[in-house]
Amino acid sequence: MSRKQVAYLIFAAHFLIVLLYHAIGYLGHFGYDDLVYAKLAHGLNQGMTDFSDHFSFRFPLIWLTALSYQILGVNDLASAIPSFLITGLILGILFKILFPYGNRTLTIGLSLACFSQWMIFYSDKIMPDIYVALSVLASLYFIYKEKFIHREHKSMINGCLLSGAFLFGFATKGTIILFVPVLVILFLVDVFNKRQFKFWLAAAVSMFVIIAIYLGYIWQLTGAPFTRFSVIAENSYLNFCSYDQQSTMVLLKRIGYQFFELIFINNMLTGYIFLLGFLFRKNIGKTFKMETPFSFFYSAAILLLLSANFMTISFSDYVPMCLDIRHYLFIPPVVAIPAAIIINKFITNKEGAIGIVLIAFILAVLSYGKPELIFWTQYFPLFGLLSLWMFVKNKSQHKIFTGLLLLTLLLPAIRAVKYARSIDFRTQRELLKTEIFDRYDTAYIITNPVQANLGNYYNAFGDYGDFTFLPYGQFDPDTLKKGTELLLINWYPRFLSNISYESLPYYVRNIDAENKLLYDYKSLGIYLYELNKITSPATSGQLLLKSQQNFESATPTSWSEDFQQRTNFTKHNGNYAQQLAEYSTTFTVPLKDFTNQNTTQLSIHSEAFTYWTQATTAQLVITIEAENGKNYFWKGKNIQSSIQAYSNWWAVDFSVEVSLRNIPLDARLKIFIWNKEKSEGYVDDFTVEIRSFE
Repeated sequence: MSRKQVAYLIFAAHFLIVLLYHAIGYLGHFGYDDLVYAKLAHGLNQGMTDFSDHFSFRFPLIWLTALSYQILGVNDLASAIPSFLITGLILGILFKILFPYGNRTLTIGLSLACFSQWMIFYSDKIMPDIYVALSVLASLYFIYKEKFIHREHKSMINGCLLSGAFLFGFATKGTIILFVPVLVILFLVDVFNKRQFKFWLAAAVSMFVIIAIYLGYIWQLTGAPFTRFSVIAENSYLNFCSYDQQSTMVLLKRIGYQFFELIFINNMLTGYIFLLGFLFRKNIGKTFKMETPFSFFYSAAILLLLSANFMTISFSDYVPMCLDIRHYLFIPPVVAIPAAIIINKFITNKEGAIGIVLIAFILAVLSYGKPELIFWTQYFPLFGLLSLWMFVKNKSQHKIFTGLLLLTLLLPAIRAVKYARSIDFRTQRELLKTEIFDRYDTAYIITNPVQANLGNYYNAFGDYGDFTFLPYGQFDPDTLKKGTELLLINWYPRFLSNISYESLPYYVRNIDAENKLLYDYKSLGIYLYELNKITSPATSGQLLLKSQQNFESATPTSWSEDFQQRTNFTKHNGNYAQQLAEYSTTFTVPLKDFTNQNTTQLSIHSEAFTYWTQATTAQLVITIEAENGKNYFWKGKNIQSSIQAYSNWWAVDFSVEVSLRNIPLDARLKIFIWNKEKSEGYVDDFTVEIRSFE
């Protein structure tokens, strides 16, 4: 078998692993953005397009998904096929670049890219980030072709192909802007060295023409050429990524270490172990002149890393990209190219061994005790393997070492498959069909937001039956038409919805006896009930007490006197708020003050508006204790989960139910904020409501 045939088998094997990962490790959908894309693609096939949603302008993703739905219908295979195609193209470009370096280098490069934890994870998802990864890699490929595989009269074509590749990413998602500094630097280097003028001129002219066509197309669709950008501005909202509206310290942490921490924890620094180790070589400066294919991709990978951290995504303010690993999927395919070349040299003649092993050791030490078991499933095995190879002198062991290296690179994906198998998403999907779609002609299904989105998606957005999935708190029970009402409780989608158990509605946490259990899968936390009664202390209980501390005037009854901590530095309402020390003002009341012998249960609801300049471990605490400190009841809710951006006011609310049967009436109810680390925070409009109910 020829080397080329073996190379094609290597490529096929990697692509088959991607398909196998989907077959045995499918984790389903996130339930938010991905299913918005699915709905938009389905709507496109129905002749409906919503240009008030900026996702509608991500044409490559929407069009490919719509085409897949047109052929196969709305299902998970149809949703995955476009991403399979994009992943295959990424592997194909890597094949073209790495083939000249030999099959070992090719195998390692494909594995570095393919087995990267999040590349393979997104290889079957309806998300635009893998499209951007293809755009960046393809753009660099056409520059590489012009520089190092130059053919007569090809400069114009390569320049136009560069523009097309870049615009493919631009039309898919705005994060392609992170690639712009790299393009600019590559352009300036060529200008300084007086080379590739025709290529860059062709790229600039064709870029202008394609953008004009793109804007004209949007104009024809919406009536204005810049509708996409105005809709993005209209759909923007305050969040943790709004670095221009938070403290300087938050911004400095983001560009100082948080980005590198993110890619470190998510195994995206693996390839950079070898690039950083290569920096220990003599005459490293020559590498950045980009006079060889290796030095070109090495420099591009380093520039991408720096741009991903420092580049702003706003034209008016300095706003780095949000810390979500999917935004940086364009990094692994690019870094895989120089890393594979360096690894091959390390294997054959131990070139750069000391620097590489030193970097691997540092990352292994830093990863110890980190989440996701990254120490055991990536950095420590890699360090151990590289260290061992330094002392192996038998060159016949190359194949064994290479095989062990590939297995080490595959470990994060194996770990992900194991987790996916424990979630068993396919069983969760099958539940909708067997227990709802096949049993009923029509039904309202009350559930968490992600499960509701999944239910509507698997119902092909209404094409397969008259089923309406409604998230908690987003429906009025009195307005539902008469018919079957179901309550679907499912742990995994609730986790994806970022809803803690304490934040669930009362009727979900406390199933009424009139609601009949229809199905349960306890190991997955799935329960389906016939919903005959929705109970809530807020509607069925008797209000016993309502009190608010707003820090504006005299201290209300039952609240501690804490006006020495009052401040007008920031406030939610009025003129003052409280600056938090370790404890906030405390609401305290003896149970006997508002209960009698007939009261058996209390519903306690507290809400406060808080303001934090940075992340906090503070909790809103509800406790019942005796005078001597004996604790009968204690629950706390982490305030961090209610914060959507720092240096802004956000409401945190907490509801609990307490049985009084074993609590003496001389015990005292206390409600307060416990700021254990004494981080900078403020509280205002602190409210307590207490109800009795049976």
